[in-house]
Amino acid sequence: MSKTGTLNGEKSNERLNRTLGTLNRLPTITADTTLGGQLEVFLLTCKVNGLSPRTLSDYGDKIGRFVTFCQAQGIDEPKQITPHHIRVFLLFLQERIKASSVHDYYGCIHRFVNWLVEEEILKESPMERMRPPKVPRQIIQPFTRDHVVRMLTVCGDTFLGCRNQAIIKTFVDTGLRLSELEGIQLSDLDFDNSTIKVMGKGAKERRVRISPDTQKAILRYLLRRKDDGLPCLWVTEEHKPLRARGISSMIRRLGERAGITHQVRTSAHTFRHTAAIQYLRNKGDQFTLQIMLGHSTLEMSRRYVSTLGVEDMLKVHQTASPVENWKL
Repeated sequence: MSKTGTLNGEKSNERLNRTLGTLNRLPTITADTTLGGQLEVFLLTCKVNGLSPRTLSDYGDKIGRFVTFCQAQGIDEPKQITPHHIRVFLLFLQERIKASSVHDYYGCIHRFVNWLVEEEILKESPMERMRPPKVPRQIIQPFTRDHVVRMLTVCGDTFLGCRNQAIIKTFVDTGLRLSELEGIQLSDLDFDNSTIKVMGKGAKERRVRISPDTQKAILRYLLRRKDDGLPCLWVTEEHKPLRARGISSMIRRLGERAGITHQVRTSAHTFRHTAAIQYLRNKGDQFTLQIMLGHSTLEMSRRYVSTLGVEDMLKVHQTASPVENWKL
């Protein structure tokens, strides 16, 4: 063997030894067959599969509460779970939290139970014949143009004011989720192509377009921002990463200062709803809206269509009237 080959072999062995040393320091995985033990393995599997920290936290919280409920009923093993136990837990929730939250719990438990079947820990799912609880469909009142103008106006011309204006315009222009907007990095901005790269649900990456006005707002903010070396786009006045909770608080405060808090819910999701409605009103279609919002199915985009009001129909009818177009 050549001298070079010997050196490469020695380096490979060193790397292998370092890796084995690291593995030896990892926690031992025990064969815990209890509900709590299986939940830990499930969360580990989700982490390996690349689910977001927020999803992992949601699973851990909601399924964890279900596990605690089962343990209080003397249920320690997955095979002891029956449809009755799940229904009693959902009924317990229905008496305490809103219907949409109960539906979220159902989805998390359903995913956990399906995983138990996939791993052959259960022969069949106790939820196989169950249906998800119904959620009353509530129409979210979107922001009007006047609402958005008032919020932009009260922002002012300070560093934070420029940042908040850029956030508002990005929300309205793209319909991003709160977590997606929070996660934007400086490297995700592409002004040459007028796009932002975002990481959506399920670690799905997509690009959204931003208008020239939104680009100008972001650039104004960046000119006010000091070079602090942070890779994230949005920062606080103390030059720390701006988190989702801070963005939500900022929106609430602007809503109060603009005097619109009692007229409409001031939240990031209201911006998302507003963006979707305006996109459709401006002759956007359901299919491209689905791509813009990062929906996995067309069903979610169709919900926005159903919220378009009578006034929208009357305006469209002026050009779409069957009698007028047929010249009857």
